[in-house]
Amino acid sequence: MKRITIRWIIIASSISLAGLIITQLFWINNALRLGEEQFNSRVTIALQGALDEYVQNHKGKPCDITCGCLSVPSQADSLFINLVPAEMDSLLRVHFDYHGLDTIFEFRVVNCTTGKVLFEKSGKLKHNNRSSLHKISLSCLHHQESHRMEVRFNQPKQLIIKDMLIWLAASTLFLLIVIISFAYIVLTIVRQKKITEMRNDFINNMTHEFKTPISNISLACEVLKRPNINESPERLTRYIDIISQENRRMRSQVDRILQVAVRNREDLDISRQTTDIHELIRDAVDTICLEDCRDGAMIDLDFRATKSELFIDPVHFTNIIHNLIDNAQKYSASDPKIGISTDLRDNNFILEFKDNGMGISQEAQKHIFEKFYRVPTGNLHNVKGTGIGLYYVKTMIEAHGGTITVKSEIGNGSRFIITLPA
Repeated sequence: MKRITIRWIIIASSISLAGLIITQLFWINNALRLGEEQFNSRVTIALQGALDEYVQNHKGKPCDITCGCLSVPSQADSLFINLVPAEMDSLLRVHFDYHGLDTIFEFRVVNCTTGKVLFEKSGKLKHNNRSSLHKISLSCLHHQESHRMEVRFNQPKQLIIKDMLIWLAASTLFLLIVIISFAYIVLTIVRQKKITEMRNDFINNMTHEFKTPISNISLACEVLKRPNINESPERLTRYIDIISQENRRMRSQVDRILQVAVRNREDLDISRQTTDIHELIRDAVDTICLEDCRDGAMIDLDFRATKSELFIDPVHFTNIIHNLIDNAQKYSASDPKIGISTDLRDNNFILEFKDNGMGISQEAQKHIFEKFYRVPTGNLHNVKGTGIGLYYVKTMIEAHGGTITVKSEIGNGSRFIITLPA
């Protein structure tokens, strides 16, 4: 899949997800608003029910300023001059409970004209901006409102959210699942795209790596087939050396390809034995300098460790040394200067490789031990490689119970530090 196609798919999916989130938030907000309207309606019905029951209980009783005036004389403008607080409080509790409302509330009767509070039941709530106030008129229908009863609840939204809790929780949960799934899918697509690109680079690099020695061997074989080749022993020897050298080169590449088959520690074929790692390093360096050392390359050995015998697989560690020295040579612009040192620290064996190469950026350092990854060199492609060497190195070192870290700066070379149990 093309990069532009993936980009448009991600953009379209992101817009769709954002639209889904906005739509969901809109419906949640709308549901809370409707819940608040339903709450207000339930309060109004409960207040009217309590008031009607209070009127019914006092119907026919004489007008008394202490308990209310249910009769409506010509000069009266309100059903009530006063109420019995305890009785009204009891009725409100019953009706609020019946309609599923909070039974903790405050109420009072107020003269609308003067604002005078005739009586008040208070002290139950903490007054703040989240409390709600509800009013009901106590006046006669044919008169302008003169008295009203006010009821206050504390934080009604808590009750509304409680009623909608299951629905809100389910909606939030499903929305989070969609967001997490989308993020995971996008990351997977990007990661797979990156792996595909690195795999294609690996195949291209390996094709180039094999093409050159195969061409050289084919050319040498054609020359050796000539009838008069035996008349020039020097030429015969030179072409045989070319075939031998290119054969070693191909064998080395095949070995590196086989290394990529390593999957996890359970699959590794490790044959540990007590090995003098100092001698192992010397032998590996001698072999490299004999077969594959660049002109002007210098390898300096500094063995400070007083104990050099480790329980390791000598074959795999020889490959590790070869890989690290080979990388140091490939990424050095001029004469490679490579330092290999050992030391003992805190019961650990420290093996360090230092070079004077071009260095590795901080971003590249995060990925250099990943399979198929190669340090980018801009538009230049003069550095050969497969991208599996350092992956193999890290895998084998971890299989031996050790760790490997890198310290590098652009233009100041690199240091690979291997820590192994002593």
